[in-house]
Amino acid sequence: MSPRSPRPGPEDLDALIEKVDPEDLRVIVGKAAERHEDVARAVRLAATRESGDLSQLKAEIDRGLRTSRYLGYQESSGWATQTRPIVEAISEAVGSSPTAELVLLVERAIGHVVKLILKADDSDGLIGDLARELLDLHARACDAGNADPIKLARWMVRFRFDDQDFFEVDPVRYADALGDLGLAAYRREVKQRVEAGGGDSFPATYAQERLAVLDGDTEALVGLLGADLSRPYQFIRVAEAMAELGRDDDVMSWATRGIAETSGWQVAQLYDIGAGVHIRRGEDQEVLRLRREQHQRMPSSSTYSLLRSAAEVCGVWPAERPAAREVLAEHDLGGFADVLLADGEPETAWQVLGAHPDWDPGPQRWMRLAEAREASAPGDALDVYLRLADLQLETTGKAAYVRAVAGPLGVRQLAGSSKKRPPPGADGPAQVATTSRTASTFFSRRLRSTWPSDRARWRVRLTVLGVVAQMAAAPR
Repeated sequence: MSPRSPRPGPEDLDALIEKVDPEDLRVIVGKAAERHEDVARAVRLAATRESGDLSQLKAEIDRGLRTSRYLGYQESSGWATQTRPIVEAISEAVGSSPTAELVLLVERAIGHVVKLILKADDSDGLIGDLARELLDLHARACDAGNADPIKLARWMVRFRFDDQDFFEVDPVRYADALGDLGLAAYRREVKQRVEAGGGDSFPATYAQERLAVLDGDTEALVGLLGADLSRPYQFIRVAEAMAELGRDDDVMSWATRGIAETSGWQVAQLYDIGAGVHIRRGEDQEVLRLRREQHQRMPSSSTYSLLRSAAEVCGVWPAERPAAREVLAEHDLGGFADVLLADGEPETAWQVLGAHPDWDPGPQRWMRLAEAREASAPGDALDVYLRLADLQLETTGKAAYVRAVAGPLGVRQLAGSSKKRPPPGADGPAQVATTSRTASTFFSRRLRSTWPSDRARWRVRLTVLGVVAQMAAAPR
């Protein structure tokens, strides 16, 4: 069977289209429009694009972005694809003629899509992406200054407080379009909602937080975002707000305070925020100091990597490495083994197992250690693969059996195919093959004496050993 020819890309199609007679193109497009609604929609929209008349776009928005039925998963994906011509037409109109009428039309489109999400299975998020794209187009259309600021403010509050609770419309983003008049109207609308009993709602809190950012009101931001300042994420939110205001000194102050006063995994983000300030300022030594402190406080392979990057920038990694590894070895054996493997030191990584015989690295790390061990001691790797196969066989079923065999099948160089001669005293291919054949004989006898329900698992063990034995016997 001959292989399929590759599909032409956009550039190839453009070249081909130039060669086609215009009359033939009309026929082709007409037939495609008869079979595909998205093509027909694109044709209808293109026909009225040059005139600047938005009536056809409005008709397509009402026709194409609404439905009275529930959309399942497959239907939702298809619907999102078919609506692309409408979104593209809106995007072109925003880029060429962002009028006040167009702003209202985009708001209409957003309303349709939001209502549709409530009766659709949008598991893949395509309809949500469509709504976010329309919201971005709405903000861009408003940037032209053609939107009525009072109507815009009321729409923003109504959309967030009444229509849905999926998407945000940020007054900071719309500040230029709103102007002083619109912002005053936005504040009044939000205040009315708060006084009506919605002060504790997320939309009200979000609106007040964003207004505080807009005003540069540090005290209000700390009160709204920081709450009791007992958790890392509260300091993170305040620091991020300060960064949005361009106040790096305050960012550094809140990040440092959060690091000192809180604990937990989110403290890592505070270190990232502080390091970001130092990087922007070109303070490499301060980045190194902060990453060293982070590694000592919450050591892991990730903090080791961050410390290494900072130390390499300063040219001092060889001096930093011993202490960094010592911290990992004391507090995170798994991370220690990981960095040794990543640094190309598999023998040292394997020695961690010998130094801590009661430590269980876990199946995935066992597999990585065994793969790194193959070249020098294939017998050790074989032992690991057999134990991992037995772990998989604790669960019956085809999937478990496939996983059990996958390890040895994926490492063909284990016992004989490797061109590298094992070092003195290491297990050689012949020893692995002998071990495999002996174990296979035992397992074959065991298989004949088991109940039928157990035989599948024993067959998998035989398969694992058979693969290894074949590799060991293969000519080098």
